[in-house]
Amino acid sequence: MIGNDVVDLQLAAVESNWRRKGYLHKIFSPEEQLLIGQATDPDRMVWLLWSAKEAAYKIIHRDTRQRIYAPLQYRVQLSGADAGMVQYQDRQYPFRTVVTGSCLHTIAVALADWWPQVVYCQQPGEELLKDEAGVPFIRDKAGGEVWPASVSHHGHYRETVSLKT
Repeated sequence: MIGNDVVDLQLAAVESNWRRKGYLHKIFSPEEQLLIGQATDPDRMVWLLWSAKEAAYKIIHRDTRQRIYAPLQYRVQLSGADAGMVQYQDRQYPFRTVVTGSCLHTIAVALADWWPQVVYCQQPGEELLKDEAGVPFIRDKAGGEVWPASVSHHGHYRETVSLKT
């Protein structure tokens, strides 16, 4: 299982007013709010935490096919500046975030052992498809093999990742 999320940081700075009263309490745990408050770049921290939750949500959605908006049920723990673990109920999902210019891209996987199988873009000879629930997957046009995929887009950015296990 794999999930990803991309944030156009320039667009987010214009479109989002995360500093408005009550917003952080609806999305982030007290521990996550503390991380935001102590960050040298609070905007970047907000979007890193948000994208980690969103990437883990996509894994849960792929598994359950249920769309449940419950950001407080996803708890982010950082291990370093751009990686960590998202906990949801009794499950934990490792994630990694890369920031390139104004593009923040987070990928989460169901098991840390799967990092070597992550493919960071759609390859020639592959097609992106969706099942009846809208869950994406990659199919090799020649051999017919199928892999789970995740797609995210925001502003100027679109990222597709897949998991070839």
